[in-house]
Amino acid sequence: MPNQTYALEWLNLAKRNLDTARLLIRENHYTDSIAIEIQQTIEKSFKAVYAYYGINVPRTHSLTILFNIVNEKIPLEDTDIEVIITISDYYETDRYPGPRYVVPSRDEVENFFLFAEQLYRKIEEFILS
Repeated sequence: MPNQTYALEWLNLAKRNLDTARLLIRENHYTDSIAIEIQQTIEKSFKAVYAYYGINVPRTHSLTILFNIVNEKIPLEDTDIEVIITISDYYETDRYPGPRYVVPSRDEVENFFLFAEQLYRKIEEFILS
């Protein structure tokens, strides 16, 4: 039986990250900080699906791992897995200085913000229906 209440708790957290990303974009803040909020929005949106179906929410930040189960439960066939992989890297490898650290461009975070917002809305609509 679906657990809408638990799923909505996750979605509320995702919404906070989405709103924070929106605010940081508006204030022309650091793009790497915005990128983390975008990644967190998607991660928590995906975890809302796990919660909804009563699947143990894994302790991972990997969007690709989370996406595999979510994609079985919600029709996300139009979601570009390459975008998911790139956004996942914001948290997994781009959080700390080192050889793989890259500061995303303003255009990139603005486009990925729209992607995250659309994904959040799709999951929210599914859980609320």
